[in-house]
Amino acid sequence: MSGKRPDPGTPEFEQWILDRAKKRAEELYNSEVPEELAEKVGSGIMTKPVGSEDLVNEKTFSEDIKVDKEIKRSHLKVLDR
Repeated sequence: MSGKRPDPGTPEFEQWILDRAKKRAEELYNSEVPEELAEKVGSGIMTKPVGSEDLVNEKTFSEDIKVDKEIKRSHLKVLDR
């Protein structure tokens, strides 16, 4: 397949994206991890926490909900009667 990008929404584009992703994945997974990083990371593979509760502090949930509500209502105007 040529290196030229096909038009989005076409079957050729979908195949081009898939081929490009496979090539990039091979480059990432087959690259050598520098020794100083391999020692710190272990096997050199990056991981993420198993659950989302490991990512955020539980105390901030109520604050986040409050801020989200304020943002959603920010376009509204309060009128005095």
